[in-house]
Amino acid sequence: MTPRLKGVVWQRDGEQLRVVYDIRDYFLLADPDRTVETLLELLREGGRTVAELADVFAERGVPVPVDDLAAAVELFDSHGLLEDEQRLGRLDQPERERFFSNLAFFESFASLARSREDFQQTLRDAHVLVLGTGGLNSNTIPHLCGLGVGRLTLLDRDTVELRNFARQYLYRHHDIGARKVLLAAEWVRGFDPAIKVEALDAGVDSAAQVGELLDRLAPDVVMSGIDSPPEVDDWVDAGCVSRGVPYVRGGMWVTQGLVWSVEPGVSACRACGRTGGDRPDATPEAGPVANEGAVFALYADKPRTNRGIGPVAGLLGALCAFEVLRYLTRFEPPAYAGRPIIIDFANGCAIRQDDPWLPAPDCPQCGVDRPGARPDRTPDQASGGGETR
Repeated sequence: MTPRLKGVVWQRDGEQLRVVYDIRDYFLLADPDRTVETLLELLREGGRTVAELADVFAERGVPVPVDDLAAAVELFDSHGLLEDEQRLGRLDQPERERFFSNLAFFESFASLARSREDFQQTLRDAHVLVLGTGGLNSNTIPHLCGLGVGRLTLLDRDTVELRNFARQYLYRHHDIGARKVLLAAEWVRGFDPAIKVEALDAGVDSAAQVGELLDRLAPDVVMSGIDSPPEVDDWVDAGCVSRGVPYVRGGMWVTQGLVWSVEPGVSACRACGRTGGDRPDATPEAGPVANEGAVFALYADKPRTNRGIGPVAGLLGALCAFEVLRYLTRFEPPAYAGRPIIIDFANGCAIRQDDPWLPAPDCPQCGVDRPGARPDRTPDQASGGGETR
């Protein structure tokens, strides 16, 4: 291991050092003899193991025990200030240029154990199944391509219509009448020929079909953006949970956008969220819960009108892509697993996070009596409507 300092700056304030990497955090370190500053300078130069750092200090007449230096390196690493230089430099120049911003973003989450290039390589090795190439996913697909996801399988059975142009920017006016999924795959190839992309001209017709797709394709994550038929979210939930494949979903209810995900074996699933899980008040006679259920049942009978204008689809697509990124890289835990966020388009796009869905022990999808289910799972990491197609 060769620890190297990230883009850290510091300033001396008397016998202290003010150390800054991210503007949201700073550190004040006691350094009366400038030993810490010397260590920071050596770590910025890089190219030395901890033992070699100790040799430099000894040569300068300021011997520092190896164990003390190792402890300091461990402390810096715990605050996200270091990477292992031996885990860098594996990308060639075109790759470093292609992923320049990605690598800069991942630097913030890198450590001695996992470098920024490790994050990018994880994305290059990843496979995402994208259900639907309409309003929502015509916005997530470019984000996934920009991130450098190495393999995409796109599924859709619709053709381009004039009404799509309010929010779907993968297509052009001369594409009207053409198959969306073929055009979306063509767009991906034109954007980045290194991405492997497969187009499936089909819809989602059952949970069994979703399961068959997952068995055949073995994606790491499913990005779901299909709104019809009405049962489609149930089918995706059942298929993904039964195969242990996480999925991300976004949608819209009139003036509210929603983004949520399900991490099988960890979060509650959508079926748990629909039944209220093991909430003690989730009974037919419970006032607020029963009333809420009645409202949603009534809403389900309301004719659907697609209100997904471009900014709506763009915002939901970006949030969904971020959640997919969390699942693929784990740069941070999934944020919406079993706990949807709601964006209020009638209130300045205010965002709030809903209460977590609670696991239902008798849930037909993920109940604790099902094989592979974890009774100790917690849903506090992070449903759907659909007007984004």
